[in-house]
Amino acid sequence: MWVCNNCGFIHAGDKPPKNCPRCGSSSGEFNLMPVTSSGERAEKLKPTDYLLINGSTHRAHNTGLFLEMAAEVFREQKKSCQIINVTEWRVDPCWHCYSMKEDLCQMPCRNEDDDMKYFYPLLTKCKGIIIATPINWNNLSAKLKHFLDRLTAVQNMFLVKGETPMLGKTCGIIINGHEDGAYKTAFDDFIYMQNLGMVLAPFGITYTTHGRNFKPEEDHGYFEADKKTRDYVRAVANNVIKFSETKFDYKKIIPACE
Repeated sequence: MWVCNNCGFIHAGDKPPKNCPRCGSSSGEFNLMPVTSSGERAEKLKPTDYLLINGSTHRAHNTGLFLEMAAEVFREQKKSCQIINVTEWRVDPCWHCYSMKEDLCQMPCRNEDDDMKYFYPLLTKCKGIIIATPINWNNLSAKLKHFLDRLTAVQNMFLVKGETPMLGKTCGIIINGHEDGAYKTAFDDFIYMQNLGMVLAPFGITYTTHGRNFKPEEDHGYFEADKKTRDYVRAVANNVIKFSETKFDYKKIIPACE
């Protein structure tokens, strides 16, 4: 028995179907049942130097393809990294405790019922992050927004305790989509990183869109075959690594988060 990670459709058979008959997801979205709970899996996560955050609902589709391209660079340069597919984890919407009382919002987040508590140590111990997301209505995905909203607990550490756990960490951004909205989406992502004190690597943003003249089901093949797409994604990964290794005295930086 197989279950679709996207919509929950259950398929009986020795192999997963080529595509989910309910939501159209590829076979890579299916998990063999029984599926280990996300909490049990999250407990086994270990820190790495770099985190690659996949904000797509479909872990095995275009955004996942781009992050695999990026991961090649980290492996080639012998840097430890891991891909975090947000769709595989339970990340609840932010409770917005800060709006009620300032010191209610800090690490660890008061919501300890979901998996987000396992990601704070990974985020604060890494050297750099690449965030990748599809374009949804000229914006980042809903699942990624929930994940990034929960970083308010990290940002608010400065207001509560004078601490800046993410200060000086390097970030890169990778966007893909069927039509337009790439740079708007990229800067929506970057606003979170900026308010955490992170630094965008030089040439740290890349995007690829296919265009409305084509069908969405044609996008994946195009992205996979396009050399420029691969070159630019690899460039962002390289730039995040190299910039994260530069030396700078961040003690001179004065935080001015909201």
